Amino acid sequence: MENSNLFSSVVKKWGLIYGLVGVIYVFLTAMLGVQGSGNLAAGILSWLFTAGLAFAMYFFATKEYREANQNLLTFGKGFGINMMVGLIGGAIRAVGFYVYMKFIDTSYVQNIIEAQLEAQERFGGPTPSQDELPEFMKFFQTPEFFAGSVFFSVILGALIIGLIVAAINQKKEEFTY
Repeated sequence: MENSNLFSSVVKKWGLIYGLVGVIYVFLTAMLGVQGSGNLAAGILSWLFTAGLAFAMYFFATKEYREANQNLLTFGKGFGINMMVGLIGGAIRAVGFYVYMKFIDTSYVQNIIEAQLEAQERFGGPTPSQDELPEFMKFFQTPEFFAGSVFFSVILGALIIGLIVAAINQKKEEFTY
């Protein structure tokens, strides 16, 4: 198999898997009320799961490429694979999250705002009304912003975790002198 075809097939396969598993996870946590609940333990477990999922997807993608490429994988190629898997998976996940917030559960954003206001009251902070917020702050409470932040988070994770996985899975040609 040619290298560019191998690269694109691995990236498409693992990007699609990463995106679909991510969307299923987002739907489950949103429907079960785990996201935005203010529960610290649930937040930590959620982060650990998403980081573990990203690591697994990047690891298996680079491993598949390496095994199909005569057991060779440079650091740069591994990082490129991880970034592309992250881009595809992040785009699918962001679109899925947007569809969920905009069409399936339209009260999702409002529930998060209410949970934030409750936490603010609990810790003695002022409780501003929605009308008192500056206009630009209301943008940060829209499904579009949430979807964009999901995509940005996945890309940031792809940078960090992708570098680690590329370093772990790299395998260069061994030269004998």
